[in-house]
Amino acid sequence: MTNEFDGLTEDDVELIQPEKAETAAEVAELSKALEKKTREATEAHDRYLRTYADFENYRKRMQRDLADFKKYANEQMARELLSVVDHLALAIQHASEAGENTAGLRQGVELVYKQLRDVLEKFGIQSFSAKGEPFDPAKHDAVMQEATDAVPENTVVQVFKDGYLYHDKVLRHAQVSVAKKTQAETAAETAE
Repeated sequence: MTNEFDGLTEDDVELIQPEKAETAAEVAELSKALEKKTREATEAHDRYLRTYADFENYRKRMQRDLADFKKYANEQMARELLSVVDHLALAIQHASEAGENTAGLRQGVELVYKQLRDVLEKFGIQSFSAKGEPFDPAKHDAVMQEATDAVPENTVVQVFKDGYLYHDKVLRHAQVSVAKKTQAETAAETAE
């Protein structure tokens, strides 16, 4: 036999005095209404928890995006400065080839070049080596291919422009020449 007050708490039973509830049907109806409201409250609480979790995820994602924005905010300026670095390197190379009469000029340009590279490194911009490494399209731009037996195929033989990283991101790909098989090697492979 079921109690007509099943599903109600003691506090609820105290609120519903038998003399106030004229019939057992009214008590059952009140009990069902209480159960319905309890379910609705539970569902609303679950929705609140999911919404709160979604908001926390959004907040964390925005913090990460803001940190990335701050980290890479100077990327365009850094790209522009790389051409200055390239021209200074060319000036040093040409001054070295010109002979002794430009030694003072060469030293001055080398000092400016070193200072500029130090400033770039201070802000997370670093060159990376490419010569002798396997060709990696994520870091290198192949400008040409050279037939050679000196290094394995798809190895960087010559670097035309250095590549640079901005923190952990490739700022500029290195422009390189990549080794390919000589005609003799290719002919030997097709003959086999």
